[in-house]
Amino acid sequence: MILLTAFKDTSSERLIKGLQGYDKLILENHKEKSVEQLIDRLNKNTYSLILSFGQRPVIKDKIHFESTAKDKSGVKYVTDFDIDAALTACGEIGLFAKRSDNAGTSYCNNIYYWGLDYIKSHSLNTKMCFVHVPYDKNIGEFDNFSKKIKQMINKIGE
Repeated sequence: MILLTAFKDTSSERLIKGLQGYDKLILENHKEKSVEQLIDRLNKNTYSLILSFGQRPVIKDKIHFESTAKDKSGVKYVTDFDIDAALTACGEIGLFAKRSDNAGTSYCNNIYYWGLDYIKSHSLNTKMCFVHVPYDKNIGEFDNFSKKIKQMINKIGE
């Protein structure tokens, strides 16, 4: 089973709301509450893959797969999700994507860090990746972009 997460009132929420066939979790825009929401969901369900979506202001009509999350002291988690395979899948469907090693310093990085920490500390057989998407204003054709996101999720979830 695949879990899609997105932060409330963002382009990422708008993107995943329209996608059918996945378990979805809309996260509060609050560092502690969003982590509590994710952990609560992980305590109730088993997932093979978690794709957490958030918005990044400087990108346009493309996505970034984040490889690394880190806490304030510099402790890092690197995802074991196959970003190279995801990039190949995106190329096949015409979705511009790249690898990024900077999940940011706020909500996106925080949910990613604590999600990876929970997966590791509880020895879950779950892959997780954080995916940055553009703000609404930086998505040229929203319906087409959304369709490509669904195709990407289907390809990497196989």
